[in-house]
Amino acid sequence: MGSVMNRSSELSFPFVILVIAACSDASNGPSDPAAPRPDVSMGRAAFVQDCSTCHASGDGFDLKTFGFSDTTIIRRAVNHVDTATAHNIVAYIQSIAAPQNDENLRLFQPKGDALAGDVEFATALFGRDAWPTDLTSAQLAAIDPRRVQVAIRLPVWSDESSNTDWMPDFALPAGVLDYSGGLAAAAIAGYRAAPTPENLIRAVNAVRTSSRASANPAAPCILDDAARAKFRECFEVRRWTSSLVALHMLRYGMNADLGPQAHDVWWDVGDAARKSRGDASVPIANATENWTSWMFLGWSFDPSRHSSTYTAGGFKQLGLSRHATFVALRSQVARPRNSVNVYEDLFNAVRFAPAAWTVPVASFALRHVGSRLAQGDRPSLTDIAKAIASVYGAVAEANKKVPLSDRAALDALVQPVLGALALK
Repeated sequence: MGSVMNRSSELSFPFVILVIAACSDASNGPSDPAAPRPDVSMGRAAFVQDCSTCHASGDGFDLKTFGFSDTTIIRRAVNHVDTATAHNIVAYIQSIAAPQNDENLRLFQPKGDALAGDVEFATALFGRDAWPTDLTSAQLAAIDPRRVQVAIRLPVWSDESSNTDWMPDFALPAGVLDYSGGLAAAAIAGYRAAPTPENLIRAVNAVRTSSRASANPAAPCILDDAARAKFRECFEVRRWTSSLVALHMLRYGMNADLGPQAHDVWWDVGDAARKSRGDASVPIANATENWTSWMFLGWSFDPSRHSSTYTAGGFKQLGLSRHATFVALRSQVARPRNSVNVYEDLFNAVRFAPAAWTVPVASFALRHVGSRLAQGDRPSLTDIAKAIASVYGAVAEANKKVPLSDRAALDALVQPVLGALALK
């Protein structure tokens, strides 16, 4: 529930237009004052036929768990079905067993609400507006990003006036569902018939494959090819898939870690929003906000996986440099052994850090790198040059912001790192 046809009218790509109750906000429609007593079974059949393509779980669970009112459901339904059917759908939704959540709940929002700003974030996390000089790598790694209150608002389930919500404006397009003999359609049907974690991952992977396969002429998510990228359509496909994962967690356990194949699709929504900013012909509304909130959402479940250039970069775009610094360094301490991303994180932490934070941030990141190197944790030979370039880049960024009196101390940390990287 929650997508609205008056929003979708702005879209120009050839998406499959929904004729469903849940995806419209129009209140006009057939009137039937002599409607019979609502029938639950008929309501379920109508929902499956006319509404389930937009509601990823296929059964209206989200309408019940977020407490959409009867009048809201009817108001949206009567544009596509008659009044009696709309009342049947309401009766069916009322019959669903689901946990009750506020319709304005922002899923996975740390501590339930957003902070006022960047300084408030630092103060809430560290007790003052400073990077702690005594913070260890182990202590930072022990901080769960899902519990760190931030100054961005994660998506609500449904916002009729904005695209900063979970609900897509369209169902999955036929070009995605039908590709490769109906790979995605079959996987989604399989999940709905048996909603196990394994079947969820199959459905997510099938949609991902079908939406980005170069062999699929209708694939919207070939985002690095300017001639083929369909940013807004891809954004909708990824939101649809993201809502499927979120509904599974709402139903079976909000603390479940379903693994990167499930949670990465949230990061991918943000990536579609980020990349869309370079194509003025198909703008995604609220692109930077969507970029940052969705990437943070995916990143928070596994800080080791994605480039801090993008995840932290969204915060920097919003003027939240302290958030960006935290993301870069929390990513750094989570990286697996021999990862060259450790050095990219060093560079990003230093360039994103507020001037007053630069020395302690650079010192922390360099000490972490030095500790890894001392334990034999170093990039592959093919990545050494990239790692060295990142160290030099971090030094250059630091020199822009720190006084001359602090540079000698940083240089004392930099030289052993460069020396260790240069060893054959």
